[in-house]
Parts: sequence; C-alpha cells; structure tokens
Amino acid sequence: MSEGLNDTNQQGQKLGKKGKITRERILSASRELIADPACEFSLSGVARHTGLRMSSIYTYFADLPDLFLAVLDPVAREAEEAYLTLLRTRWADGEIDARATELVQAFYAYWERHSRLLHLRNRLADQHERSVLLQRIAMARTVVRLLGWQMGGDPDGATGEPYDLASVLYTGLERVVTIATDTELKACYPADIKPRFEGATLRQQSRLLALAIKDQRAAA
Repeated sequence: MSEGLNDTNQQGQKLGKKGKITRERILSASRELIADPACEFSLSGVARHTGLRMSSIYTYFADLPDLFLAVLDPVAREAEEAYLTLLRTRWADGEIDARATELVQAFYAYWERHSRLLHLRNRLADQHERSVLLQRIAMARTVVRLLGWQMGGDPDGATGEPYDLASVLYTGLERVVTIATDTELKACYPADIKPRFEGATLRQQSRLLALAIKDQRAAA
C-alpha cells in the first residue's frame, strides 16, 4: 500500500491530522484483535474495540479485506529484509547447504513473528477473498522467481523447469512453516510426532531445497 493511499479516505479526500489519528486507531485495534486468539477480527469487532461507528470504519476502509491488507502491508514489506535479501545474491556452489538452511530459518522466524496475521491471510486467501489471494500470490511469486534464478533459470523469462520446481519447493516450504507456527494445531498432535514440527521438518525442508538447487545447476 502506497503512502498516497494512506493519506486519503475512501472518498479520495486528503486526511488531516484527526483523520490520520482515527485511521491509525482503527489499524491499532485491528492488530490487537488479530493478535488475541480470544477475539474475532471483524469490522463490527473493530468498531466495538475503538468505540467508533461502523460508518467511521467505512470512511477509511472499503471492507474487511481492505482493512486487513492495510494491517498486513508493513509486515509484507518487512519480508525483504527478513528473508528475500538472502536470495538476491547467487549462492556459491560450496555454500548451498548453509544458505538453504539460513533461508528456511529466516522464513520460519518471519512467520513466527507474525504467525496469527499470516495464518489469517492464508485463511482469507483460501476463502477466495480476491485481494488477499492476489497479495499472497504476489509474495509467493517473488520467492519463486528468486529460487528459480538460484537454480540457473533465466531471470527475464522466469519460465521452465527451474521455476516449476521452485513453485513446488515454495509450496512445501510455506506449508511446513505454516504447520510449525500453528500452536493450536501442534497442541493436537501426539507427543511422538510433535518434535517433527519443532525443527525436524524445517531441517528436511532445507535439505530438499539444497538438493534441488544442486540438481538443477548440474543439469544446466
């Protein structure tokens, strides 16, 4: 979300000091509701939490997905420093194992920091909330393009086997990290398999990633 959109309301009017304070108040309440497992994130819930009328919420946000994306925006931008930067330099052949481990750990740490927000994003995307789904796809495509390039793919075309494989690897990575950061889900697992989601699956995901990159580079 651009700074320009942050400075206007739904009617395109530039926000004054009071409007900016109210908008941030809505965003702050939304973050609190999302972070609290006992609370429901909804427009009516945000209105109750802030003491504002629903009409005031709609002055700044078109609907619940629009509000959610505004909350998500700074977290999405944090991805660059959190883990994308690790992919933007081509890994030396002798460092692939270490770099793959570093990437998986950084991706996991990012999800751990923003677990409830990112899990909610995926649930909304799975419910075909179009704007949220497109945001999820955009973030995934960035990783897929960089992984494909690490495998020797053409960064301009971004098509072909390296990028097909990168798509599969990213899907697996996100799924593994999703499970690893879902505390409610892990609480339901039997004790004998719980350790798999406290490090073992992440280590195996790192191994798969490294093996795939080595294999594709050798094939190229």
